[in-house]
Amino acid sequence: MSYPTLFTTPGVRQFAEEIDAERQRQLAKFGEQHHPDGTGRGGYMEQAETARTTCQMDAAITDGGPRWSLILLEEVYEALAESGPDRLRAELVQVAAVCAAWIADLDSRVDAGARQDVRDHVCNSVVARGHMDEPLGYQICGFCGTPKDGAQR
Repeated sequence: MSYPTLFTTPGVRQFAEEIDAERQRQLAKFGEQHHPDGTGRGGYMEQAETARTTCQMDAAITDGGPRWSLILLEEVYEALAESGPDRLRAELVQVAAVCAAWIADLDSRVDAGARQDVRDHVCNSVVARGHMDEPLGYQICGFCGTPKDGAQR
C-alpha cells in the first residue's frame, strides 16, 4: 500500500524519523511521562528579550547572520516565557523547526556520508518505525540512521 508523502521540506522526514527513534528510546527507558511545564515564570520574558537583542546584534556583526546557538536560545526563552498551553505549544514547534533547520545546515556542510561523527562510530541497531509503506519495527543505527536488514530510506 502506498501513502502520500507527509513531509515536503528537504531533511524533515529524516529529522522526524530520528526524533521518533529517540522518543522510542525514551519511552523504553522512562515510560510515558507527565511533568509540570514550569513555564511563564518571572524572568523568562526578560531572558527572551535579551536573547532576541543578542541575536539581532550578532546578525549585524557576524558574516553569515546570527549564530544558530543564539537563534535557538531566543526561541527556547520565548517558549519558557509562555504560560498558556496553546501558545507554549506554538513556541515549542518553533523550537523544533529551528532545530530541524540547524541540523539541515550541519548536514549540508559536508558531503553525504562524510560526516566526521558518523565515520568514527560503530553502527548499532535500534528498533524504529518504518516508512508508511513498510512494516513497523525495522532496524536502524541509533547514531547515524543507517538502515539494517534491507530497510530502505
